[in-house]
Parts: sequence; structure tokens; C-alpha cells
Amino acid sequence: MRKFLHITTIFMLVIGICMSGSISAKAQIKYVPNAGVYINGKVVAGINPIIVKGVYYIPFVNLAKILNYNSIKFEEKTKTFEITDGSTIIRVTMGGTSAKKGNEYVNIKPPRWINETAYISLHAGGALFNSYITFKKENGSIQIQNPATKYVVHSRDSLYNISRIHHISVDQLKRKNNLSSNVIYDGQILQLPHPDTSKGEIEPIKEKKPVKNNSNSPIAKQAKQILIDAKKYIGAQYKFGATLAEAPNLFDCSSYTQYVFGHTGIQLPRVSRDQASEGVAVSTSNLKAGDLMFYTMKDTYTDGRVAHVGIYMGNGNMIHASTSNGVMITKNVLQNPYWSKNYLFSKRVLQ
Repeated sequence: MRKFLHITTIFMLVIGICMSGSISAKAQIKYVPNAGVYINGKVVAGINPIIVKGVYYIPFVNLAKILNYNSIKFEEKTKTFEITDGSTIIRVTMGGTSAKKGNEYVNIKPPRWINETAYISLHAGGALFNSYITFKKENGSIQIQNPATKYVVHSRDSLYNISRIHHISVDQLKRKNNLSSNVIYDGQILQLPHPDTSKGEIEPIKEKKPVKNNSNSPIAKQAKQILIDAKKYIGAQYKFGATLAEAPNLFDCSSYTQYVFGHTGIQLPRVSRDQASEGVAVSTSNLKAGDLMFYTMKDTYTDGRVAHVGIYMGNGNMIHASTSNGVMITKNVLQNPYWSKNYLFSKRVLQ
């Protein structure tokens, strides 16, 4: 009997500790009334933030969709999200202290998994989505500057890391912020240099990943067929992060090139950054029909990423899915005021 009472006492003590821990954990979470989300001063949506230990968090999936990362995959086993807007792939694991953005790693506050919902801090959201995100107490709103002109330092960040993910030099970052040393601290707000000073993401031009070609046709014939297929979809609408299931009615720039090349037996990766790592570099003086042309978009992203891809048609023209007009042909693209200033490089995948 004494043994039974001893076991019962231990059992009740364990239950008490577990319940205490559960209550304590819940007490750390404060739910905030629905907040308006403003992008560059204009209200676009509402969202439900929470506060955990004094830090504001917002639902990750909601934020992703608000910022046009419409392609969202979730791995239940690892609690990992993979999302894209068509330009780059972001992978975020719940509880992780870093996330993968393209082929680079970004330091973040660990995302939270609460009541089957993923939450991310405002600072982490800014780092991942190339935005500056704050909570405005005056009206209880989430304010998003997009693209960002500021970056909030995270623990384990360095000036080298920050300059690398924005494709600028450490000296540029130090000059912009009047820094005399390389010392930075968690929560510090850094001004980002103007995107015109960014060298853009030039790493993929050096990469030469092979392209799988399942066609037995001569290269010239493949290129001709690609252009024939590409023109069939002129007028199709644009959607950031469009999936292949939405084709041919909706495309983003890279789902369009993937779809068109796929019809001819050439397998391209999903996003423009990954497509840029395929094939071999080609100069503008040696462009051939079927080559892929890559651009940054300085008015949309200040991190200098490979943000856009189009198909060279010959005679200076490019066919592509543009954010403003959907699938269209831009004539004399390298003389075009907008595309010429955003041009990065071209790659040949038909060879």
C-alpha cells in the first residue's frame, strides 16, 4: 500500500509539473487583435500577430502570400516550408536559426510552431522577404517597406554575411552607415545602399550545371520549336509563384521558360536563380535564339538577386512573362531603358 501511495504521489507530481509547464508556455503567448498590413503606406490585408516573450510574430504563410510568394510546399515530417515567388526558393524550418534563400543562408530568430500554425518574427520576415517590417503601435498595424532600404541585424550576423546576401561590398555597407569598425549588434538597423550600387547576383554565371535534354532533334530545330511554342502563350497573365498546374493560363517568368522548354524535352529547374546556374555563359555579341537572358529587378528587390528570365528570339528581341503585361515580346531588349539597366548575363542551355 505504501509503495502504491509513493507511485501515485510521483505520478501526481509529474502531472503537476507538466501542467505547470503547459500553463507557463501559454502564458508567454499574447494574441494581438487583427492588424492591418500596409505595404509602402497602402493597406493590403489583415493579419493576426502574436507576442512571444516581447517579440512580435506573424503567421508565416499569410505573410508569404501577401508578399507574392504564392507557391508554398510544406514537409510535415520536418516542419519545413519551401516557398517561391518564381525568382528564388526560400526554405524555412520551424525552430531553425537560419533559413536558405537561393544558395545562401540567412540568420533569423527561430520560427515558432503554435497551434498548427507557423509564426515568424518581424525581423526574420524582413530578412527573408527583402522587406523592412515593423509594428506601428499608434494604429496597431504591420508596416512593410518593400523592397527594403533597411536591414535589421540578427544574432550571428556579420557585415560580410549581410553584404553577401545583398550582393554589395562590405565597404559600401560601412560607408552607407558611417561605420568605422566591423562590430554590429543584434537588433541594429542598417541602411542598405541604393540598389543601383549592387553588382547583382553574378555567381550563377560561373556555374555550368548540365541540362537534361530528352530530345533527339538537332539543336537548331529545338530552338525553332521553342520559339514557336513560346509565342502560343502571348497574352497569358502573370502570377508570382505560379505553378505548372496553372499553366498555360498563368505564368511567372521562370514557370514560363520551364513550361516552354519542357515541351521540347529540355528540363529546366523551377526558379530563375536555379535556371541561371544551368548551361554555359554567352556574351551579348554571341546570343542565339533559345538562349536564356537573366536580369535583376531593382525596383522589386534590393538584394540584387537573379529575378527575371526571358528567351532570346534573335534580332535583339526577347519573349518573356513580364509582371506588368504577362507573356509578351520586348523588342531590342538590351536597348530598352528598363531591361538594359537590370541585365545581368545570358546562358546557353541548348548545346
